Amino acid sequence: MALEKETEEKIFTAAQEVFQKKGFDGARMQEIADEAEINKSMLHYYYRSKDKLFMAVFQAGVKKILPKLLGVLGSDKTLEEKVVQIVDFYYYIFKVNPHLPAFVIHEMNMHPERFRDFIISTQIQLPQKFKEQVEQEVAAGRIMEIKPEQFLINIVSMCMMPVIAKTMVQVIFGFDEKEYKEFLKERKTLIPELIMKGVKP
Repeated sequence: MALEKETEEKIFTAAQEVFQKKGFDGARMQEIADEAEINKSMLHYYYRSKDKLFMAVFQAGVKKILPKLLGVLGSDKTLEEKVVQIVDFYYYIFKVNPHLPAFVIHEMNMHPERFRDFIISTQIQLPQKFKEQVEQEVAAGRIMEIKPEQFLINIVSMCMMPVIAKTMVQVIFGFDEKEYKEFLKERKTLIPELIMKGVKP
């Protein structure tokens, strides 16, 4: 049983690596088997099709991001503290999984119905607490009039864009890999400041 669990985990880790780099269409089961250091027949024993394996990897990728994000939004922290925590989380998750955002967005656009069905099945929703918090800050005059959805998208897009468009960022600014990583690290500090100053009345 322990050996089966270990083999399944090896397959899953290998599939994450291959799918996140090449997407569904570009990945091959043989390549995943090679990455996991097993034969192809064993791969099919655990996952009968590429589609089933892909969906397991895709859903795990989404679940790495959304529950943590929603947990922060629904917490008792101040709005500014939430912004800092969200940016810190995205910086960490993209550092550990650099191909994850492009992978999720590409496959989400390729198969929107499947993604929509998956999100609906998880019953994921923007926490009411976060909506009310933004509305209260607006009503008190502490921030400009802005919808909670717009406020959140500002944070997420500022975190994700340089990661999704890594090649463009490196080419335009002439960054090598080390300079690019320093650029992202700098943005980790800069984004919360830009967000909060940007909504000042």
